Amino acid sequence: MRRLALALSLFGAACGGDDGDPATDPDARIDPTTDGGEPDDDARTRRDGGPGSTPCTARGDEVCDGDDDDCDGEIDEGYVLSCRPCPDGDDPACVEATVAAGAWRTGIARNLRVGNDRGIALPPLPRRNDFLYVSNSNDDTVSKIRVSDGAEIGRFLVGPNPSRTAVDGNGDAWVAMRGTIGARPDGTLEGIVKLDGACTPSVAPPTPTRECIAIDLRDVGDLLRGVAIDARGDVWIASFHQMEIVRLDGASGVERQRIVLDPPTKPYGLAVDENGYVWVAGAEGASVLRVDPVLGEVDLALTTGETDGLRPYGLAVDGEGGVWFGSNDRYVFRVDSTTGAYGPRHDVGGTTRGVSIDDDGHLWAADSGGDTAIRIDRETGEILAQPTVGVGPVGVSVDHDGNVWAANYFSHDVTKLSPEGAVLGTFAVGNYPYTYSDMTGSAFRVFRRMRGTFVGTFASGIDGARWTGVRWDGDVPAPAVLSMRVRAADREPELATADWSEVDFDGRSGSLDVVGAHLEIEVALSTEERTAVPFLERLIFQLER
Repeated sequence: MRRLALALSLFGAACGGDDGDPATDPDARIDPTTDGGEPDDDARTRRDGGPGSTPCTARGDEVCDGDDDDCDGEIDEGYVLSCRPCPDGDDPACVEATVAAGAWRTGIARNLRVGNDRGIALPPLPRRNDFLYVSNSNDDTVSKIRVSDGAEIGRFLVGPNPSRTAVDGNGDAWVAMRGTIGARPDGTLEGIVKLDGACTPSVAPPTPTRECIAIDLRDVGDLLRGVAIDARGDVWIASFHQMEIVRLDGASGVERQRIVLDPPTKPYGLAVDENGYVWVAGAEGASVLRVDPVLGEVDLALTTGETDGLRPYGLAVDGEGGVWFGSNDRYVFRVDSTTGAYGPRHDVGGTTRGVSIDDDGHLWAADSGGDTAIRIDRETGEILAQPTVGVGPVGVSVDHDGNVWAANYFSHDVTKLSPEGAVLGTFAVGNYPYTYSDMTGSAFRVFRRMRGTFVGTFASGIDGARWTGVRWDGDVPAPAVLSMRVRAADREPELATADWSEVDFDGRSGSLDVVGAHLEIEVALSTEERTAVPFLERLIFQLER
């Protein structure tokens, strides 16, 4: 597995400019001009001839020290860090440099939310969702089912041949279309819609309606066969014939990334793990791919030879270091989300297609050959329950009460099961429900742990600067953990070969001893319990010039 080594040049207009995504990280969407707790001009040394200033004598090029070094009337222009003399004022060589507000946006955030109010933060738990969204592929509709009683409260006309649905942390549902299965030489593509989860249509089902469609995007890709939501709320779509995946902004639908799959692979399903990587079940080409959204490329691929010749169908992330696949055969198998190691493989019989993880950490698989849903012990492969559902189940998903739903393709219905596998009811939907993705929004709810990282390089302009300490503002509630390492060099290219130093925090403060004009930091926020959501508002460094 490759390790990401990044060093960003943060000179220039990083403190202003538009509100769009930087090329290196389309995820960072904050307004760098809003207040982030940076010291104001009154706290800086003024030598620009303004009120309260002293006569200005230029002493060289501007550096980040809270002073107007070049006497041009501006202080620390061109620097992202907010700098000022150390508050005690006893040592004129001491400088305090703050990473806050817009400075966070200039780095690269993986699996973190980035904003002025909380700087960087792990994503919170998704809201409770009380509905199931099932694609009726032959009707071009989606059924919205209330999970408490199985009542269909809306049927939406979404587009040609919908198949995959995924529910985001706000309870809104994204629906991807398959359209015509064959590739189209005329270039027409399929689209995706977003359904407003808070909307109840005025038209009663089974009559279809176009109400409640919040976003309707056409021409996203050629045969969309995968959809997944990441922890930040953005949506990923797999284009089968184009052999690429696309990320859309979860709020606006604006395209943020388009990543070509290499080795060339036709994607059949998507999932996102607790570290922010996107996993692809490959129908043709590689068997399993892992995509790094930060690098914008595939960083791990398993051939069919490496997965015992099995072709994956559905997939689900267990949030504990594993990605599980149904094989459209007798088997389910696991891939380690960190190392890419294959195994174990469990023979559970039947024809395993969609898979999901329940609240107890057990694996469920839709057995379309045996008309059952199978509850499986992930460690041993033991079958814990195998209730009969409808005819030809394609997908399974877990609701926010822990109950399991199976979408039954040939009987045109869905079956509700208790967490232990007892049949609680079967409810009619439209024709040929084909959903086997996250139709309840359970994917990130079942994660027990999560980790996000921020990497950025900050310039002081002071050759030989000695970075001596750091303190942080924010909240890291137990059992969440903040870890950080740094390295420095006078020339930015030299950072790549500089040694990393781990920061040993004592409460909110830590000691440093690295030397160089450029400081590269790598911050990790992690938690073993998702109810603890850590965030950093700012980092305040001390350096000696």
